[in-house]
Amino acid sequence: MRVHVAIDLRCTEESTMTIPLDYGDMEWVLERHAQFHKEYRQAESEYLELRILLRDAEAALRADPDNDDIRVRVYYLNRRLQNLEARFPWLISGHPPEIAFWTAPSG
Repeated sequence: MRVHVAIDLRCTEESTMTIPLDYGDMEWVLERHAQFHKEYRQAESEYLELRILLRDAEAALRADPDNDDIRVRVYYLNRRLQNLEARFPWLISGHPPEIAFWTAPSG
C-alpha cells in the first residue's frame, strides 16, 4: 500500500511550494531518515558541547563571581542553548526525534 502526502514548504511569505511525498517509496524514506540522523547528530553534539562549556563556565563564575568575562561567557552560552532548544525542541522533550518517521500523521 502506498500513501501519498503533500508537504507545504514556505519558500517566502508570499509563495509556497508543495512537494509530494511518497511514503511507499522506502528508498526515499530511508535516505531522508539517514539525512535526518546526520542533521540531528550534529545538533545533539553541539548541544552537549554547549552544556559542558556552560557547566564549566558556571563553576568558574561561582569561584570568581566578580569576573565580568566569565559572566558574559555564561550569558552567551545560555543564549546559544536557548536558541538551539527553540530550533530543535526535541533536544529537551525526552522523545526520540525519529518518531515522526514511523508514526501515522495526525488528523
